[in-house]
Amino acid sequence: MKKLLKSHAFEFIVVIAYGVLFIFYPEKTFTALKVGLTLLSKMLPIFFCVVFFSCFIAIFLSPKTIQKYMGQQSGLKGVVIAAILGTLIVGPLWVLFPLFGTLLKKGARISVVGAMIGAFAIKTPWIPYAAGFLGWPFITVTVILTLVYAMFEGLLMEKILK
Repeated sequence: MKKLLKSHAFEFIVVIAYGVLFIFYPEKTFTALKVGLTLLSKMLPIFFCVVFFSCFIAIFLSPKTIQKYMGQQSGLKGVVIAAILGTLIVGPLWVLFPLFGTLLKKGARISVVGAMIGAFAIKTPWIPYAAGFLGWPFITVTVILTLVYAMFEGLLMEKILK
């Protein structure tokens, strides 16, 4: 029982907080619970997609393949590939952390994962929309600088964390 409490302490605290708040503010607590469950139901499809891709990587991409394109011997090419892939990722970043964890466990470099996270700031589908308001020169420079920063960020993370 102690182990269960320790591993799920946050969840127990939330349940207790909801219970206490329900006693004093039943309507507000019920509304908050309803909003939270609605948000959770909207996030579940994204979460399942990420779990699917993590499983895909874990099952079908061998550590050898990941190490070839994203591992130590991939060099700068791996960081560039990761930055470009990072621009194509959609969904909330917090859901993608298990995917990045899988990549690290399979042999991807820290710099690769760091570059992917940094390049996630670029939302490829939004580029034409943003260019309509800000102009193509501005968006082009923004994308290039963000990609360069993402690669630099990944390499710097690797230096710091090794």
